[in-house]
Amino acid sequence: MSADWAYFETLPDFDLISEYLEDNDTESYFTDDKFPPFEADYSSSLIVENIPKVGEDKKAKLTSYLQSIFNRFQKDLKKEDIVIPMVDSMGLGFCFIKFADNSKAEEAMKTTQGYKLDAKHTFKVNFYTDLKKFAKVSETYEPLKPPSFVPRPDPKSWLSDSLCRDQFVLRSGKETEVYWNAANVGEQCDLVYGGERAKEDGKFWCVDRVFWSERGTYLATIHPQGIKLWGGDSFEEHGKIPHSGLHHKLNVHLERDLLSFSPCENYLVTYYSSSEDANLKKAITVWDIKSEKEIRSFELKYNLDKKFQVQALVTDDNLVAKPKKGEKLSETAKPDEKQMKKLVERQIRGRVVDYKIVYPENKSKEEPYYTFTVEEGNTLYNNIRSQKIKPLQDPNRLKWSHDGKYLARIGPDFIAVYSLPSMALLDKKYLVAKDILDFEWSPSSNLLSYWSPAVANHPALINILKIPEREDICSRKLFDVTDGEMIWQNEGDYLCVAMVKTAGKKRSYVLMFFRVKDPSVPVEQIEFNEPILKKGDKYLIHWEPSGERIVVMYGEQRNPNIAFYSLATGKGQAKKNELAHLFTISGRQCTEVHWSPAGGHIAMAYFQSDVCQFQLFDVANNVTVANLRHDRCNSLRWDPSGRYIVTTRETDLSNALAKGHKDDGYNIYTFQGQLVLSVKREKIFKFAWRPRPKDLKRSERAAVMKNIRRYEKNFEREDKQRKQELIQAVIQSRYEQAEEFFSVWQKNRSDNQVLKTKRIALRNGYDSDDDQNYKIDFSNEENIISQKEQIIKEQVMA
Repeated sequence: MSADWAYFETLPDFDLISEYLEDNDTESYFTDDKFPPFEADYSSSLIVENIPKVGEDKKAKLTSYLQSIFNRFQKDLKKEDIVIPMVDSMGLGFCFIKFADNSKAEEAMKTTQGYKLDAKHTFKVNFYTDLKKFAKVSETYEPLKPPSFVPRPDPKSWLSDSLCRDQFVLRSGKETEVYWNAANVGEQCDLVYGGERAKEDGKFWCVDRVFWSERGTYLATIHPQGIKLWGGDSFEEHGKIPHSGLHHKLNVHLERDLLSFSPCENYLVTYYSSSEDANLKKAITVWDIKSEKEIRSFELKYNLDKKFQVQALVTDDNLVAKPKKGEKLSETAKPDEKQMKKLVERQIRGRVVDYKIVYPENKSKEEPYYTFTVEEGNTLYNNIRSQKIKPLQDPNRLKWSHDGKYLARIGPDFIAVYSLPSMALLDKKYLVAKDILDFEWSPSSNLLSYWSPAVANHPALINILKIPEREDICSRKLFDVTDGEMIWQNEGDYLCVAMVKTAGKKRSYVLMFFRVKDPSVPVEQIEFNEPILKKGDKYLIHWEPSGERIVVMYGEQRNPNIAFYSLATGKGQAKKNELAHLFTISGRQCTEVHWSPAGGHIAMAYFQSDVCQFQLFDVANNVTVANLRHDRCNSLRWDPSGRYIVTTRETDLSNALAKGHKDDGYNIYTFQGQLVLSVKREKIFKFAWRPRPKDLKRSERAAVMKNIRRYEKNFEREDKQRKQELIQAVIQSRYEQAEEFFSVWQKNRSDNQVLKTKRIALRNGYDSDDDQNYKIDFSNEENIISQKEQIIKEQVMA
């Protein structure tokens, strides 16, 4: 019943009113308590403008279409709730929509604002109650007075440092500090800002995680209420993003699961994936950084939901007959514990068909658990426990295109691509990708690559698409491929796809290289008989930044082979675009490799529980530059310039109450292995270099290197001048210390001379400064001392 009819239901019966009015005063009866003033409620009504202007013959069809759009916000929305005003049997281009409550109307307005119905019609949505506000607008135009100019702090001022230094943030204990890196060996790191303004109010700058934006413009700090952005010379506040629930007490997920800046730094995605709020409708939210407004939010998806691909451990007991169309799945008998131990488990990959919760008979000792039904090709497996299931897709991870114009999300058999700033689905339809497992954007262009594994008789597929045209750039099919990963070179020239190929009992590891920038996209490949190593879920395969070389770690975990390949050999006219093996390093303990951002050098690290040993290696000349060691180190990072490398002992913030160690801290080395600075600091939760804007392209870098000789003398002169300044600073410091010492010494000497008379009187006329009181024999130093002491004692006794 509408609010209008509800008003009349509250009125008294008309017959009773007539009898009462015959014997009583009329005015005394019509009071506000019996007849409250009528107020129509339009707080849950919307006005949707820019809809098609149709006649009576198409009005019903348009109403049905609008109903299908707004049904997602209120499932029981009726056609009667949508009113399209007509004049002379022609629509006016707008409609009224009434929702059950204000919250549903508000959600509908935010989501459909700017919705493109077609090329000519884009929704403009407002509340019906806003009409009063619009009616008050004067018909006479009055130009707005511009606000007084308030200069904003320059967020990129740090790039103009005269010493060309980099910055880093250090998060340790309850302190968050930003430093300039030391410019020379022995020089200390200068503090830029350490939260002094917050300390004046008795607070801490940040007590949770910190992040740099993609180009280093902003520093984001996590708080219980949301996110704060900082920038400028003294890190003034640049904005607030009110997405609560990111605080580490509620969320102990990896740092990459909390937020993601767009490459253009105009937008931000925040993630809240706490298991306590798995059904949170706004778990993933896209924000406009400058306006601090929410653009669009997404509900958290269950990555083990129906149709998603998983990896499972099954036995023959899980195998069931696939039901025919219209039949229900037959349940299999649960085996006893002894029978389960005899069954041999094997690994399968398939789709989740169904899942259910099982309540055990003994509820006091056992907790409820989930069982899954998984389909692999034409084979069905049932009663698979959740412990035996591993998701293969991440539907809650949104990935940015290289320019921040598109944001994509994976789903079962499709990719959803959204365009910024509207966050509308591209072309209002999904990108169909059968059996897709993962996708990646090119780092330099709007190319999207995705792959799907081999399923039953269908081969694995690797595809590269051009967005927004959805044009196929390259496509390759392979049989017997069960696992894979795509690794783009940072300039988008090459794409490496690592795959596991299984043929019977034989397993091999294949690397395919796509030359994306070349016509027809030629493909080359290498095959290994030994496994390519992984760190977590990622293969240890790394491209040289802005280069053609790639490093692959394979073989045994303790003593891996580190192989270097190049996709271009020679220089100038002798340069050949062909895959070539450069060399392989064997017999060295190594767990990670890290390319220098400048290319040419690589750090090979071997992490243990109490020590890190790492080598700096010159790849171009196949020479080890330095062998270094840092006790208790567990992290290694190059600075953005490639001139320095830092080794750190980091503690997980979720383990903040753990006891620290006095030897924890960080060391900074040059790329040649020379120790620049060593700092002891307990409980370092994060050390992160401030990212720089995108580097020069290869052609631009070549032009700079061609003219580098012109600037070498200037660079050398500046280096010498800086070293001389440091030497002069040391000399000046020593001189000031000497001056201070002689000043104190002279003062004490004067005071001693003033008190000399009193001192002699107290000692019965004995003057300790008079040489006549001493007998000195230069032949024996020990005798001199003993004689001097003896004379003093005789004088005192006298």
